[in-house]
Amino acid sequence: MRTRTLPRRTSVTAATLLLAALPLTGCSGDGAGSYCAAVTSAQAQWNHAGATLADPAAAARLVAAVRTVEANAPSEVRGDWTSLRSLFEKFTVPRTDLAALTRQMRSYETSAKRVETHARETCGVDLGR
Repeated sequence: MRTRTLPRRTSVTAATLLLAALPLTGCSGDGAGSYCAAVTSAQAQWNHAGATLADPAAAARLVAAVRTVEANAPSEVRGDWTSLRSLFEKFTVPRTDLAALTRQMRSYETSAKRVETHARETCGVDLGR
């Protein structure tokens, strides 16, 4: 049986491609890294959301932070982040109808609890403080 050897250039190229692919495959299984980084980055704004939502400009910054988390969120909580972002967007305009929003808040509580639990369990970040 004859074995065929690859020319040196081909084997070096193959080894280079294999080594280059290793970090990529290692990251693909850990989607939590970018999600957790986004959650950590948004933590301060999330913890002060009550005060933030009183100021349309600050609310817009919170929306931007939540949008980043939402984009990186795993599928099991992405819809909850989307729901909360849509709520926070309502505070980015002056003279928000707070009475109407207060009535709607209950429907967002479940989403808030889910993202807080998920962030704590997945990333070790406590958004509930």
